[in-house]
Amino acid sequence: MMRTTRLLPLLFCLILLTGCAGGSLLVPWPPLPTSVILSPTPRPTVEASTSLSTRLTATPLPTSEPALDAQAVYAAALRPGGLAPVNTAGMTEYRLNVNVAPDLSNITGQADILYTNRESVPLATIYLHLYPNLWDGGMTVTEAQVNGKAVSATYPSGDDVIGLPLAAPLAPGESVELELRFDLPVPSGEGVGNYGEFALQDGVLALAHFYPTVAVYDTGWRLETPAPHGDVIFQDASLYDVTLTVPADLTVAATGETLGKTVNADGSATWRLGGGPMRDFNVVASRAYLSASTQVGDMTVNSYFLPGDEEGGRKALDWAAKALTIYQKEFGAYPYRELDVVETGTTAGGIEYPGLVAVASRLYSDPARQTFFESATAHEVAHQWWYNVVGNDQVNHPWLDEALAQYATYRYFQDADGDVGGQGFIDSLNARWAAVDREKKPIGLPAGDYTAKEYGAIVYGRGPLFFIALRDRLGDEKMTELLRRYYAEQAWDIATPEEFRALAEDVAGISLADLWAEWVEP
Repeated sequence: MMRTTRLLPLLFCLILLTGCAGGSLLVPWPPLPTSVILSPTPRPTVEASTSLSTRLTATPLPTSEPALDAQAVYAAALRPGGLAPVNTAGMTEYRLNVNVAPDLSNITGQADILYTNRESVPLATIYLHLYPNLWDGGMTVTEAQVNGKAVSATYPSGDDVIGLPLAAPLAPGESVELELRFDLPVPSGEGVGNYGEFALQDGVLALAHFYPTVAVYDTGWRLETPAPHGDVIFQDASLYDVTLTVPADLTVAATGETLGKTVNADGSATWRLGGGPMRDFNVVASRAYLSASTQVGDMTVNSYFLPGDEEGGRKALDWAAKALTIYQKEFGAYPYRELDVVETGTTAGGIEYPGLVAVASRLYSDPARQTFFESATAHEVAHQWWYNVVGNDQVNHPWLDEALAQYATYRYFQDADGDVGGQGFIDSLNARWAAVDREKKPIGLPAGDYTAKEYGAIVYGRGPLFFIALRDRLGDEKMTELLRRYYAEQAWDIATPEEFRALAEDVAGISLADLWAEWVEP
């Protein structure tokens, strides 16, 4: 059904939210595989009315940890009818044992990581990112071992990257066991972390990037420091088996499937979570969270929100379910059993994680921002396809996921509201680009080559207009073929700009050099 009232509010909201950090930054709504709802105690219920079949009661959870082998843990989050069978051979395996302090102020943990060399050259050192230290997070590795033997770690670039030297170079196809014990405080208050991704704010604990993360190796180890704007995660699809101990009265939303729960005598609860493949693992928790759920086919969509934001929480649920339906039709199957939308204090409009979408609290109850609230939710859901399943170098080629997620959001509004909705979103993209006077700066640059203002205007405004120009050149049928093939052929891999262009020209049957020269290339 067409809603003619959408166009002007959409344009108005996005003009307001284009700017620099602070109250109204729309950053790259900077991350998914699947997320699940973990609630140690029965969740409060709220009255809700949605156009979908909505479940508002707590889901019973197992009370003891099941005996599962590693592959069963990793496969637990995948839909039986999702993507084609996943070959996880050689993917990095993370076994995390994490304890959150009763007052939520500190984390201690152990990461046991099985790393397999999938490169063509031997590797003498394995490098890992300590992402919280990008923002002075105070993450400390207190012990490091390789194959059970202590090693002296190196720090090649400050304290945000750690190197674990190997006794002998790791040959292609060989594996190594890494063990790291770590400790880190959780920052609190406003303006902490990367857009508040890792912080305790207003009673919401957000733990993005809290564990040592193996760096990507392509032509070499990718250890560069990310730009202060944009996403920091550039990671191979990996497998996770996580034991998480938190205060028992927390309602928890997390990446992965819930495999077990034990309530402990000290007032804590221990959760077993697992799943893969996924680009990242995140936990978000609050004592105050309310929740609502709905089904989309065999998938469960969950919305977590704070008291007073019940209406916004129901809207986020509906929009996420709608986006899930539209994107499956446009691009291909969603891989997981669940998708979570979580209200947090992030200073970005929203941030994507595997199977979990964080959306800014300030959008939930502000009538002037409701259309942007919808577009931010739809954009972050699109990242489940473009960033999570199809990976890319978000530091050096952010347009491949951010501009494409914006194009997907355009398709969302076009599908939901016809040409009026689609044109309204195009107008908003042009307004965003106009913030830098429609400067024809290429969309294909590294994030650090833009100012924060340019990044929002070029990658999020001009970038999706490139994809619309590509659609106009190819036609609707071939554009759909291109994106469905891109999704299927690059699933769980890291795509490059060269691979996307080669596929586009294969589908088009002609050279697209002029389009790339006009929009993408320096």
